Amino acid sequence: MAVRTPVKLGTIQETLLVPLWARAREFEEPAPLLQDPKSREILEQLEYDFSPLDGARASQLGCCVRGAQVDRWVRSFLADHPEGTVIELGVGLNSRFERTDNGRSRWFELDLPDAMDLRREFFKETPRRTLLSGSALDDDWIEQVRAHTQGPWFICTEGVLVYFRPEEVRALFTRVADALPGALFAYDSMSPLCVRHQRRHDAMRYFEAEFTWSVGDAREVESWDPRYRLQDIRSFYHMLFAHPKRLPAFYRYLGPLLGAVYPAVKRTYHVNLLKLG
Repeated sequence: MAVRTPVKLGTIQETLLVPLWARAREFEEPAPLLQDPKSREILEQLEYDFSPLDGARASQLGCCVRGAQVDRWVRSFLADHPEGTVIELGVGLNSRFERTDNGRSRWFELDLPDAMDLRREFFKETPRRTLLSGSALDDDWIEQVRAHTQGPWFICTEGVLVYFRPEEVRALFTRVADALPGALFAYDSMSPLCVRHQRRHDAMRYFEAEFTWSVGDAREVESWDPRYRLQDIRSFYHMLFAHPKRLPAFYRYLGPLLGAVYPAVKRTYHVNLLKLG
């Protein structure tokens, strides 16, 4: 029997396994929303019990519609800027490079040391692809990017900022706007309602990490600084219900009813594309 790779991750870092599992499961669907054989390959090599997630079908779909949307933004950016730079903060075990790279772009992939140690078991650096250990809240990665690139830049995160404190999110956006002017930043945001009910989440109920950052309105970030302009906002509610047959019956039938009676449900989670500076 092949030796599997053990998983030793911090509380928040362990959540990177949810989107990995989702992409791997999605690859088995008759019509997958994103093609990611690398995630399936990694999943099969990890020493970890993924069985509690077997029923998290809504999270599987959610992670994949989110990932597919960010992939589309990256491809659009690279179509306009073939030699541009893509920076993934909290990259986890994502294989976006394999899904979207054009053969000419420059990539930086950052995560905390324990997550990056695990990533290095499955991904290798190349002249165009740099793996960095550290925190998105530190300046080291920004200095590395500035030292080796001149822009334009596309920064993306998935399921990362929601674990930061509000002041940390603001500080991160300010540093990026100051150091990488004009950068595009793709990220997800949730409302206070979503944070309050996080323990009902079909996947997160199995993890100790807790969401801490929320905004009442996705456009709120534009008021933080006159340099910030949202280029696109995608409602998770509408992204999910674009594929109703993929949702468990509970979500498929109750979701539209809740959305009609309580419209705030439609604004609980968004994937956003923000221009900084």
